[in-house]
Amino acid sequence: MPRTARILCLAVFTALAAPLAAPPTAARAAEPAPVLLHQGERFLRIGNLGFAKANYDKLIALYEGTPEAAEAHGDLGVIAARQGDDELAMAQYAKAIAGGYQLAHFNMGQALLRTPTIDNDPALRNAARSHFQAFSRYLDSDAPKPPILVHSLAEVRAELDAALKRLR
Repeated sequence: MPRTARILCLAVFTALAAPLAAPPTAARAAEPAPVLLHQGERFLRIGNLGFAKANYDKLIALYEGTPEAAEAHGDLGVIAARQGDDELAMAQYAKAIAGGYQLAHFNMGQALLRTPTIDNDPALRNAARSHFQAFSRYLDSDAPKPPILVHSLAEVRAELDAALKRLR
């Protein structure tokens, strides 16, 4: 291909590709955090972990530092736990908690309870207990709670009480 034709092709390709390389603010406007979070939750609910993870990863890339990103980290922890990777799950729960997502305390406590050495490790037991107690304080607070938690409060309380009893 002659040099002029290559330059022309490159110019056309660059002109066509430019709209695809939109700045993050355009991407943020096109896909608001609540939409990405809702889509991720929908995929998680039906068990499509790959699509859920893709939505959460995108949300975090665009909105890290927001409450939605903290919740997305919590849900990535749920995905990791479902896939048997409690180490990754706990890392994601820690990011969710650092971002203010209080529900991750319960999941972190559950992940710690699944640690094989929990019964012989006082530090792990204390850490799990601390997360369950933080979650209990959240349940007792006036902070808004997601509808799924409100509707399953009795079951969640029973599970929380059983976990705390095991850790005594």
